[in-house]
Amino acid sequence: MYERLNSAARAAARARIIAAVILSSALTGAPALAEHKGGVSPGWSQCRAPDADDRIAGCTQVIQEIEKENPHNQAAAYVNRAGAYQAKGDFAHAFEDFGKALEIDPKSSVIFAARGAANHAKGDLDGALADYDRAIALDRKNGAALLARAQIWRAKGDVEKALADLEEAAKVDPKSTAPLLTAGALHHAKSDHDRAIAAFSEAAKRDAKLAAARNGRGACHYAKGEFDKAIADFDAALKIDAGYVSALVNRANAWRAKKDFAHAKADYDAALAAKPDLVAAKKGAADMARLIAKQGSGAATPADAAPAAEHDHN
Repeated sequence: MYERLNSAARAAARARIIAAVILSSALTGAPALAEHKGGVSPGWSQCRAPDADDRIAGCTQVIQEIEKENPHNQAAAYVNRAGAYQAKGDFAHAFEDFGKALEIDPKSSVIFAARGAANHAKGDLDGALADYDRAIALDRKNGAALLARAQIWRAKGDVEKALADLEEAAKVDPKSTAPLLTAGALHHAKSDHDRAIAAFSEAAKRDAKLAAARNGRGACHYAKGEFDKAIADFDAALKIDAGYVSALVNRANAWRAKKDFAHAKADYDAALAAKPDLVAAKKGAADMARLIAKQGSGAATPADAAPAAEHDHN
């Protein structure tokens, strides 16, 4: 089986990613907190800087004379600085700034979602859930908040609520693939492979260059014993990204399931070339070498069991 992070590490990684996505939306994409409007302070040149320390310095300069700015800019300065504090792991100052921003704009879905992401990154799932709930109540089309809340439900073990939020997130943002990839993975985990295939197929339709959608769909076909369809999907994923290690290992497993040990070994070897410490590929390549040797000795095709396929969805 392709190597997995332990559950705690995966949860932490998901929280960091969700936080980054929502903060990115809050600071650069959402109308309520987009570019400052007619800012007075020269600190604005740094208040949206990618470097956290630069951003803190710039936003602090703006905030020192915050009364000179319009309400939009006041909220933006606090949220931008909050995001910088969060990036540094300084949650106390981040939450203080989110609170100031909400005093200025208490009906901002984006600010609640951004604070929810901070709670999520901190590991406070209940706090994050409360903020995401509020963000969604204020804006039913906040796709980032829906996707983030789905991750909370998932972490809490409520898969049906997670899937409901993912379905809604996919509807409100018809270009987004993240809800579909996550829904596909959850359906796959439930062994509902047909619904998983449908989700991965829609993701592939939305983004023709999304290798993870092909890899995920291939994993479902593999689980159903449809090895030729699985190989076709893994081929498609690798055509998009020739160095996609997960797809290489998955295709090796599919070849292995078809007793084509030579093709399987070639894919395991390619995966090892890309990631020399990958245990699954090491073991797979060694297994194939042993089985190929047995075949070469004139013995009947040896018994073998291929591992489960993996897919990327976070």
